[in-house]
This record gives sequence, C-alpha cells and structure tokens, in this order.
Amino acid sequence: MAQLRSGKRLWGCMFDREKLIDRIYEAAVVPELWPGVLQDVSLLGGCFGGVLFTTAAREVTRWTSSESAKSIFEDFLSNRAAQEDNIRLKYGVAAKHHGFFGNHQLYGRAEMDRSPMYSNFFFPKGLGYAAGSVLPMPNGDIAVFNLERRYSDGPVSSEEIARLNAVRPHLARAAALSTRLNLQRARAIVDALNSAGMPAAILGGQNELLAANSLLEKMSDQIVFLAHGKLALGNAASNRLLMDGLANRSRPATSSIPIPARADSPAAVMHALPLPGEASDVFNGARTLLVVTRLDRPTSPTAELLTGLFDLTASEARVARGIAEGKSTDEVAAALGLSRETVRFYLKGIFGKTGVARQSDLIALLSGAVLPRS
Repeated sequence: MAQLRSGKRLWGCMFDREKLIDRIYEAAVVPELWPGVLQDVSLLGGCFGGVLFTTAAREVTRWTSSESAKSIFEDFLSNRAAQEDNIRLKYGVAAKHHGFFGNHQLYGRAEMDRSPMYSNFFFPKGLGYAAGSVLPMPNGDIAVFNLERRYSDGPVSSEEIARLNAVRPHLARAAALSTRLNLQRARAIVDALNSAGMPAAILGGQNELLAANSLLEKMSDQIVFLAHGKLALGNAASNRLLMDGLANRSRPATSSIPIPARADSPAAVMHALPLPGEASDVFNGARTLLVVTRLDRPTSPTAELLTGLFDLTASEARVARGIAEGKSTDEVAAALGLSRETVRFYLKGIFGKTGVARQSDLIALLSGAVLPRS
C-alpha cells in the first residue's frame, strides 16, 4: 500500500498539477522526459510505474517507460505467449473508451484466471491490476498508456480513475503533437532529397508510407502505390527482394534492390536504409528510408559506384564491372588474375545482391537496359 499512499500524497498537497501538465507537453518535444512523466502519472492512479507504447496490428512498435516498470515490460516483450494472449490490449482497444479504465472493468477475475498472460506472467510477479487508456494517433497507429499496480492493492478505484482522467486530455494532445512533429520531420527529409534530385520515401513500422517526394511519385511505371498507404515495386522479382528486406527486422541493415527499366524510365537501384531513431521517442514511427538512384549513364558504372549501389565487396564489384563491359567469365578471370571458379563464386554473390540470375540480365541492369519482365 506504500505506493498507493504515495499516489494520494502526490495528488494532494505536494502535487502541482500545472507543473505536471507543462512536463507532459515538454515530453511531446523532448521524448527523454516521458519516463519521469509516466512515473508521476502512474502515482496518480495508485500505481507504481507506467509504460507508453504504440501498436499496429496488435504488435508493439515502439515504447518507453518509467524506470520502475522497465524490466517488467522488457520481460513481457520477451514472453511470446503473454503477448499473444494480451487480453488487456484486445479488450482495451475494443472498448473504444475515451478515458482511463481499470482492467477489472474490461473483464472479471474468472477470465484473468483463464488467461495465460495472467497465470504465467502477471500473477507470479505479484501483479494483475492496472489502469490504462487507448489513444488513436494521426498516423493510424494506436498509443497505449499502461499503468501497473500490484495485485495486493486491488483494482484501481473510481477516485483514482478520475485523477487520471483529469490529465488524460493533455496526454492525448501531447501524443498527437509528437506524432505530427515526427511526420513533419519525415516530410522535411524526403523534400530535402527531392531538392538533391533523389526520389525518396519514408516507411513506418508496418511498412506504411509516411512521406514520399514528387520525384518518387513520378516513378509510377516502376513503383506502385497500393491501398492502405503501402507501396510495391512493379517488377515481381524486385518487389520480392524489397519485401524480404523490410520483413527482416532481426537484421537492420541497408539493402539495395534493382529496379528494371520500363518504357522511358531508366533502370534504378532502391536503397532501403533503417531509421532506428531515438529509443525514447515512442512516437517516432519512421522505420525505413527509401532512396532511389537512377542508372541512366551510357557507360558501365565504376567499381566504386557498384560497391555503393549494391553493397558488393570490392572483389565482387570488379567482377561485376568486367561483366558489364561485355567480358566473358574467362576474360574477367584473366584480367583480374583469378581462377574461373573464383569468378563464378563472386558472380553467385553478385546475382544474389542484384536480384538477377544470368550474366545477360546483369549486363542489362548495369547498362540501364530493360530487364526481362517476371
């Protein structure tokens, strides 16, 4: 009950409501302040710590927390069974309640006992009760404030819910403001690349399009804009490479995807660069920067350019340039002082990174000619 009493004391004579509200809005601009804000907000509800996370398709995309709740939420994210049975999030989103609520208002003790999330995760830690609020964001994500309470303290009272609801409008406005600021930053990045002559776009955590510049939008014969804010590459093989790269969250590395020429549009390479952002900025939805480099040069690209465009090693780039110049495998081997088998080994790596399967296709890609459609 010590934490509960401290919450009441904070709301009473020692609590400066106006200062907390000021800090809430400061956190919208300075995300490093959210942990302290979450701690104080949690105390208002008689809870010991708070978590703020964004979710899309019931998957946590970004999060921050008070120090007192950090290890608990880290454990929760590493527990796949608990996440899959997240009845708090399921019922909280479905309720569409414009305010804070106690989890006991969403379901009863019998359902808690049946839930693996409670029996295998919360109950063994002495937890079980919480207060929360669900907020739809301007970018389509959902923001969730989750305030943890010890099971022995019982459900959150109506008085404590009222205290939380007194600051909820400010939490909602701060969350929306932070999201809009990050969308404006995304737009500024792609506009700057547009001025430099580079088609570009920024994707969010679910690979939805957050911002695209006019140069990328003009590539409509090579890039397809889909429903629900998604995009794809017109060439099936290239699109598979892009989708595979975006899906590989365990290895956040730059990938380069060839885009075959079409009609009057030259061949190009799309680079997908990870944008991890600040860990504390829970509303920074930007995940990937896409930048397109056109291959409309009349001569074969240099080895240095090939290294940068396709993430080739220096040896792979030299072999690729030789092939692009029209040399046979034997001629490349002789020119570089390599065995025929070594050149074939490098070619296998080049094919994998450029998305082609034949030397003729590689020559076509590097010369800016039209690749066979797939």
